Amino acid sequence: MRQERLSLDDLDLLRAIGAHGSLTGAAKALAIEHSSAFRRLAAIEARVGSALFRRSRRGYAPTEAGELAIVGAQRLLVDVDELQRQLAGRDARTEGRIRVTIPDTLAGLAARLCREFHAAHPALRCDLVVANAFFSLQQPEAEVALRASATPPDGLSARRIGAIATAAYAPADHGDDLAPADADWIGFDDTLAHLSSARWLRTHVPPQRIAMRVNSLPAALAACQAGIGRALLPCYLAEAAAGVQRLPGTFEEIRTDLWFVTHPDLRRSAKIRLLREFAMRWLPERIA
Repeated sequence: MRQERLSLDDLDLLRAIGAHGSLTGAAKALAIEHSSAFRRLAAIEARVGSALFRRSRRGYAPTEAGELAIVGAQRLLVDVDELQRQLAGRDARTEGRIRVTIPDTLAGLAARLCREFHAAHPALRCDLVVANAFFSLQQPEAEVALRASATPPDGLSARRIGAIATAAYAPADHGDDLAPADADWIGFDDTLAHLSSARWLRTHVPPQRIAMRVNSLPAALAACQAGIGRALLPCYLAEAAAGVQRLPGTFEEIRTDLWFVTHPDLRRSAKIRLLREFAMRWLPERIA
């Protein structure tokens, strides 16, 4: 009697349990019910005739057979993902949907971009996914990323859109004196220490003048709006916000570029090409 094959969904579940070390974490990552994940794992183990995980209070640890299953699942799913990207890269259609991943700071600008793009190409629509990393481009969850970075990402196809202008902003009811020794500022915590604006603050603002540290640029904008202190912000984010005013001065040493990024397998896709060409025309003047 022929043994029933494991499905891609089965392999995805095994990979997720191995990655998260728990059935709860795997179920959450796959957006399925815990009870469904439990039943599916039991069916998989019955089908292969072996226990794949040891259950304990600390989670799910793979058995020897489970280790073999996880490695195999990862390898096969990578191959399937690559095939899917390659086929999508040959797509000559100029209709359908494009999944675009963006950092939280670009949500407003990206939404306007997608609105104008749809107006120019009515058969195409964009879906936005907020994620502050490039990992999603390695899987089919996203096809395009807009990212702010000093350098292009490794292993991906990237086109530089332009330099992002940064300025200092103060609460709207404050004066326009830029002297950092006389004002409180919003700083960044260690998760944003790599930003050129964070380096500027460390160089020019005494630690005692940092009124608050935050871990995102939208939080820095909110703190500035609340009157806590001044903030270094991308102009595309702050200019559209109420309750802040731009202060005079330029910050040539604060340099970040905006990139249009996709997986190399997708760069020849007709719909991706249309979005890339539109973004390269529409975005530069709006980030300067």
